[in-house]
Amino acid sequence: MSTGGSVSRRPAGRPLMRATTRRVAVFDHRGSERLEGPEGALALPAAAAAPRHIARTSGLSERFGEWRLRAAHALAHADLAPDLSRDIGSKRWLRGMATLIGLSAVAIAAFPGFSPVEAAPAMRIDDRVRDEFRSQMIMPLALGADSGRRMGATMAVTPLASAPERPRLDLVATLAQGDGFDRMLRRAGVGQDEASLIAQMIERAVPVDQIAPGTQVDITLGRRPGPEAPRPVDALSFRARFDLQLAVERKDGRLVLDPRPIMVDATPLRIRGKVGPSLYRAARAAGAPPSSVQQFLRTVGQQYDIDREIGADDEFDMIVDYRRAATGEVDVGDLVYAAVIRNGRPKVQLMRWGREGRFYDATGTGELREGLIQPVPGAVTSRFGMRRHPILGYRRMHSGLDFRAASGTPIYAVTDGVVNFAGRNGGYGNFVRLRHAGNLSTGYAHMSRIAVSNGQNVRRGQVIGYVGSTGLSTGPHLHYEMYRGGQTIDPASVRFVNRAQLSGADMANFREQLVRLQLVRPGAALASLAPESAASEEPVREIDRIENRQRVQ
Repeated sequence: MSTGGSVSRRPAGRPLMRATTRRVAVFDHRGSERLEGPEGALALPAAAAAPRHIARTSGLSERFGEWRLRAAHALAHADLAPDLSRDIGSKRWLRGMATLIGLSAVAIAAFPGFSPVEAAPAMRIDDRVRDEFRSQMIMPLALGADSGRRMGATMAVTPLASAPERPRLDLVATLAQGDGFDRMLRRAGVGQDEASLIAQMIERAVPVDQIAPGTQVDITLGRRPGPEAPRPVDALSFRARFDLQLAVERKDGRLVLDPRPIMVDATPLRIRGKVGPSLYRAARAAGAPPSSVQQFLRTVGQQYDIDREIGADDEFDMIVDYRRAATGEVDVGDLVYAAVIRNGRPKVQLMRWGREGRFYDATGTGELREGLIQPVPGAVTSRFGMRRHPILGYRRMHSGLDFRAASGTPIYAVTDGVVNFAGRNGGYGNFVRLRHAGNLSTGYAHMSRIAVSNGQNVRRGQVIGYVGSTGLSTGPHLHYEMYRGGQTIDPASVRFVNRAQLSGADMANFREQLVRLQLVRPGAALASLAPESAASEEPVREIDRIENRQRVQ
């Protein structure tokens, strides 16, 4: 609608614009019509002049529609892809050329390229997979033992009346703690007569109690002579000692024992080195076994304060019992020599000597053992002195210490001594009295059971009885007394010091052994040995095994 001219309307979504020679009618954003021409602008009400009313509402859908119309109006006037064949060299043409170059660069950058496409990697076939394939191939079915798979029976298979037995059966039996050799053989399926015969043959060579528990015995059983008869022993072999292999073989129908000595090198292992920041780490780095280093630290630590009196520039020197068999086994024993060297001279020098395994220094003086060990692991409930007796009801002298402990708890000798009384002793119940050096004695009362006898020598820490409640006692506990010259004294006031001294022939033998150890060269025990000819490497895969031994538990 217009005044003095004509108004043209385009379809929705395109701008309304048609000019005459005098006026143009345009709708503004508020929906009102303006007349523009030479005379100026005149606003008309939208209700009278606009054919389409764009309502301004608060709804989200109406706002989105309004925004879309504005965007369509803006994009209709945008000249994004001008014709490059016209107006060459103009701003419009240059802008279009820049757009073309930019889009081409983006397309080239995103181009996938001509590199080859990698295929899936080939399947990795190791020994396990190869054995699996082999067990499924057309080959002897025995190879199925590698994977545990079996081929199903077909109509061509004829069932047997009874499964045939193997002509030979290989077993590995284990000698248990406290087990007899004949019982172990019978458990493996050996007949009673042959088991007794083999046990007697073994006993004549090596006592069974000297064979270490857990020793494994390889047994080969032959074909049964009858359906119900036990299998005969064809061969038997085991490691009886570190230096001895025993074998039993059947020759000319008889079982024969065949001892096979093993060459053993018993050169002690000597290790020396500088202490440095850590004696333990330095000894381990030098090749000392962990147990030997711990024994070294414990032994030297009883004589000196390692952290304060041994410096980083000092040297350690240790010798360990060490045995090597020609078959390759190694047996690491106890520490036999411990020394700390300062400025080329030994500051500490200790050697193990005697059946008790104590360490003595170069002068033959034994290691210092001081203090009493507690007779039972319990708290003290009553101390030495006057008290009211819990049963008699009046005050009287309590001549010892009472330790709380459960019935049956082991009671230990507080130090070395000799038993001079063991038996029933009135209100003390079961009572043990030990005589020690220095005119001292100790007593242990109310035991449930006595583990020593009169005149017996006991060592420090040895079990002499068990806690009980015999005699005048209100419950299980240990009454512990100490005597000097036959008179009771407070046990908490005494410390024992035990220090042995060698003399005479013992001292001469001790020094001779010490000189022999000093001649051992460091690392001499690690020299290579010629292997036994019979030693061979055991096959790993079952498919390659010659013998498939079964375990007998």
